[in-house]
Amino acid sequence: MKVVLVAPNSKAHTVTPPLGIGYLAAGVRQHGHEVAILDLARKRMNAQKGIRELVALKPELVGISILSTAYLPAREIIQEIRRELPDVPVVVGGPHVTALPEDALRNLGVSVGVVGEAELAFPALVDKIANGESLDGDLPSLCRLENDQVTCSERADFLQDLDSLPFPAWDLMDPRTYPDLPHQLLHRKFPVGSVMTSRGCPFDCTFCASTTLWGRGWRTRSPENVVDEIEMLVRDYEVREIHIEDDNFTLKRSHAAAVCEEILRRGLDIVWCTPNGVRVDSLDDEMVALMKRAGCYGLGFGIESGSQRVLDYNNKKLDLDKVAAKVEMVRRHGIETNGFFIVGLPGEDVESIRETIRFSKKVPFDRANFGLLAPLPGSEIFQKHVLDRNKGKEIDYTTFNYFTPFPLGDLTAEELNRWQRRSVYSFYGRPRQMWNLVRHTRPSQVVEIFKALIHYST
Repeated sequence: MKVVLVAPNSKAHTVTPPLGIGYLAAGVRQHGHEVAILDLARKRMNAQKGIRELVALKPELVGISILSTAYLPAREIIQEIRRELPDVPVVVGGPHVTALPEDALRNLGVSVGVVGEAELAFPALVDKIANGESLDGDLPSLCRLENDQVTCSERADFLQDLDSLPFPAWDLMDPRTYPDLPHQLLHRKFPVGSVMTSRGCPFDCTFCASTTLWGRGWRTRSPENVVDEIEMLVRDYEVREIHIEDDNFTLKRSHAAAVCEEILRRGLDIVWCTPNGVRVDSLDDEMVALMKRAGCYGLGFGIESGSQRVLDYNNKKLDLDKVAAKVEMVRRHGIETNGFFIVGLPGEDVESIRETIRFSKKVPFDRANFGLLAPLPGSEIFQKHVLDRNKGKEIDYTTFNYFTPFPLGDLTAEELNRWQRRSVYSFYGRPRQMWNLVRHTRPSQVVEIFKALIHYST
């Protein structure tokens, strides 16, 4: 069976190979099926252009992985598929479907969805469809829409042996063919390859949906397996920089240290960073020194707010009093630092935003990101402030990004936009921070960074 896996486009300013789809493609191949990946974001394709490429691939089954931030573009491509390929079955999955299977299947008009980790469930589903078998059996993690009713089988247990999974199908998403716009935009070398060394998060921040997809348990690949993939990316795809996309790469010191030591043991000539961030309180001087020797040049830190009150209200277990010393320690080792902040969290007011601006400038961050709150499905904020508050009403998916305000308290949408702009301009209005931004901007990135600045300003 010819399976085409589609990654919808979105308004994001970064474009990275879709790791989740890459894992699915590798699993489908192992089951003996032909597979292709159509990454609409890579070519900045809308649904009308994307459907032409999809038709040319002659799929017998289409799988679409949906992030909540790409829900609306996903809906558009599905509408095009229904028009142009009405006899081709469509299966949806990914974080959005996992969090909202009933809403997703009904509103997308798709009869089959897969929830949770799909590396085992999806290839098994493809087998059944290829063989013309009924889906009424005991397949786990399967949701079906029939007669306007959505039913879901029991969700499969989280994978414990991550080494048992094949590497993502990198030949179908060659890093050399992607634009020079990786996660967080700024980087040192190109091409860039992305890897995940662990899954899961034991924390339960109100704004995060990680536990819905990956669970609260924390599972890791072996250091050897991780560096085998890195070595393959360097050898076969000329990758020169690695982005570790874990939610908690340094959660367990021994794991992060073992990955670094394996990189050093093999003498890999790479640089790497953590654009998804690590917990600043998980680091110590010895660990950071080892990371630097292994090629680390940048660490992101999810601080979220400069107000301890707001952090505590949102269950972000972080002591702000300890942040500055940790960031200074990282910078002493010659590693760049990037602070991530959210404007508009529950409990936010004008004074707490001012605290965040002051904090971001007091702590010696090289860069900082100030995103507006996105009510991601699967998060506590989504449950309380979208589902519970708007029962029976249609969900407004236009707010599911980091540029559209989602007012929760006394601050209006206009005020949130204004404070986001003020945060960015206040931080980067200083010579050192502006110079850090300019000197690491590559010529091929200028247009997209300019677009991002306009996005902040509207």
